[in-house]
Amino acid sequence: MEAQILSRRLVDIRDVEPLNEKDLPIMDEIYHVLRKHDALQRFGVTLLHEHFEIDDDEVLIEMTDRNTRTQTIQPVNKNHPDLIGSIETSWRLDTGIPIMGCSCIKFGDDHSHQSRG
Repeated sequence: MEAQILSRRLVDIRDVEPLNEKDLPIMDEIYHVLRKHDALQRFGVTLLHEHFEIDDDEVLIEMTDRNTRTQTIQPVNKNHPDLIGSIETSWRLDTGIPIMGCSCIKFGDDHSHQSRG
């Protein structure tokens, strides 16, 4: 079922409307829900979009190099070993159920990020 859900394409970044006045009531409502659940410091909002297709057997993985202050996000196979112990950082909600969209890989025991290579 997840493959069918994820096959729903997102809007290409070139066709996305930037945040505008009509979005403000939505943002206000999200703010109040997060405040009600004491989750303002836990969750935020991201603009759903895509720059390229991601296959049904792939997920985005986020890698951070603290030394150069660089983040890289790239698609990897859902069975990629770096996903073991990773922390999910974004989810699609347009499916009716939270589907992970991006995961941050873990380096070391304290989730510290280091240069790779």
